[in-house]
Amino acid sequence: MSLPKIVTPEYTVQLMSVKKPVRYRPYLVKEEKIFLIAKESKDEKDIENAVIQVIKNCTFGELDVDALPSFDLEYLFLKLRSQSVSSVADLQYECRNTVENSQYEDKRCHNRVDVQVPLEQIEITVSDEHSPLVTLNTGLVLEMSYPSLKTARKHSVEGEMASLSALLADCIKTITDADGNVYEMRDYSDKERLEFVESIGLYDLKKFEQFFTTMPTLKHVIPFKCNRCGYEEMMTLQGLAAFF
Repeated sequence: MSLPKIVTPEYTVQLMSVKKPVRYRPYLVKEEKIFLIAKESKDEKDIENAVIQVIKNCTFGELDVDALPSFDLEYLFLKLRSQSVSSVADLQYECRNTVENSQYEDKRCHNRVDVQVPLEQIEITVSDEHSPLVTLNTGLVLEMSYPSLKTARKHSVEGEMASLSALLADCIKTITDADGNVYEMRDYSDKERLEFVESIGLYDLKKFEQFFTTMPTLKHVIPFKCNRCGYEEMMTLQGLAAFF
């Protein structure tokens, strides 16, 4: 006699960058093992890789996870965690307040405080100043795409952008000229895309900075109080590592 089959429930979620609702299932013991290994390493890239792998496992192969913008990836991860473990994340954060009687060289408190984060209250926020369109002084209108974690890693070294030109070449989706002609950047070679970006005037760079700094983001603000030194602040949680 074979063992009984465990039926896993399915859910759907609407992501900003995907037109149709995405099907997913809760992650199971086999996926939790992936998370535990990543958590032990305390390496941000290991955490990101673990999240990507688990999301791939739990979305039935119907989603291009590697292409997801970071905010959609983070949002989907929180939905997964909420349905798999609990709608409240029990996390620990370290107090960074400076205190006179600290036993540490940096004179900070370092007390670890338990913090409860209600996952269902966390939503993607979009700045009123944000637009996916960048209009150059020449009149060309560029439609931008949001970088995935894979794209951001590709163009960064130790957190610093190694090549802004290469990043822009990967993030420009279409170009529309004054006559209404639309050029799909994916139809051109890496060399052609890079040559176009490098011909953009320096006075237009701030427009791209505006696009990146006002991109949709997943963050949550919660009150923090240290039960040792009494320090209080409003703490902003942002990025995968903050909710892991």
